[in-house]
Amino acid sequence: MGFWRNVFGGGLTEAVSEAASAPTFGVDIDSGTLYGTPTLDDYIYRTGRITRAEALAVPPVKRARDLICGAIGQFVLRVYDPSGKPTTTFSPSLFPQPEPGIAPSVSWTRVVEDMLLFERSWLKTLSVGWHGRPAEARRLDAETVTIQPEYVYFPEGTAKVWPEKPGVIRIDSPSPGLLDASPAIRACIALARATLNHVDGMPPIDYFTPAEPGIDPFDDPDQAADFLDKWREARRKRATGYVPAAVKYNVAGWNPEQLELSTARDQAVLEVARLTGIDAEDLSVSTTSRTYFNSQDRRRQRIEDVLGPYMTAIEGRLSMDDVTPYGYTVDFDTSGYLRLDDLQAAQTDSVLIAAKVLLPEEARTKRGLDPDVVAGPVDPEQVTAAVAASLAIEGARA
Repeated sequence: MGFWRNVFGGGLTEAVSEAASAPTFGVDIDSGTLYGTPTLDDYIYRTGRITRAEALAVPPVKRARDLICGAIGQFVLRVYDPSGKPTTTFSPSLFPQPEPGIAPSVSWTRVVEDMLLFERSWLKTLSVGWHGRPAEARRLDAETVTIQPEYVYFPEGTAKVWPEKPGVIRIDSPSPGLLDASPAIRACIALARATLNHVDGMPPIDYFTPAEPGIDPFDDPDQAADFLDKWREARRKRATGYVPAAVKYNVAGWNPEQLELSTARDQAVLEVARLTGIDAEDLSVSTTSRTYFNSQDRRRQRIEDVLGPYMTAIEGRLSMDDVTPYGYTVDFDTSGYLRLDDLQAAQTDSVLIAAKVLLPEEARTKRGLDPDVVAGPVDPEQVTAAVAASLAIEGARA
């Protein structure tokens, strides 16, 4: 009897009576869970800093990373000479394959990932070509780089300056690193942990009472403590708990819907969408309103609003004369990403050929056809019927 009095602050009869009355509790979720602010435990156990692994373990962050970094990684970098024409004479260089043994798309995807998460990426030059520019490089883990900025003081203010290190290429992001916005990511982690606790069979509040009121099932507190330890260990192993006949298991907690975990998680995902510029629909969060865009319009808007700043920063840095000769420029080729469908491409080619901007041979080359082969005569009625059928299909899709 003494042990249960210590646990519940009174006799067993009062505790059972109080539990049976089913009081209504108010839900007060920890602010650290809702808003991702550091809690006392974060400072005690040094969990306040979000690492790359922790951030990418959050599904919306991983999805945003794939949409931004993966998209830019698949673009091919083209080098243009001072006259603006593509050049293939600038070789060897970083652009066909920056890192030995690694596909170019993987290398540039990881570079953009560093810019997205840490605000800058670092490349270490391994070898230079005949032109004195880098020919091979190795990407450095942004979390391990030891180069630190210097603060230069002027009468008008203070400037943060990164020292130039020979053989190191620094690519800065136009936006602060996503890990600087760790409260939003920490909120996702905390909400996921709260949901997993419920799935693992550990509700917020639970307790045992005697199956028969007034009869203590344990002879001493040590037996009760040993029973609770075994119960906790069994639930931690995700085993179904067995409740002896002498005790009764009581739960005074809430399910995830009552805790509003689903709503809170959607709100946390929306914060990640706002931070990255990605449409919330692409992160699997339904929104109340949406403007219709076809796939090409959505891709064009994503390049202009989300991908463009990172692409411009990379192009500008790689166009500097320590990477490419003076007057040469580097640009991403996005033609494949923004390509038209067959009908729109044919209509565009027709207009350009009629305006004498494009030659029929050039149009055939774009489609992978032999430019020297002349197409045979075509029945105009067949062409009209084919175009009408294509337009009908497009109208049905819209």
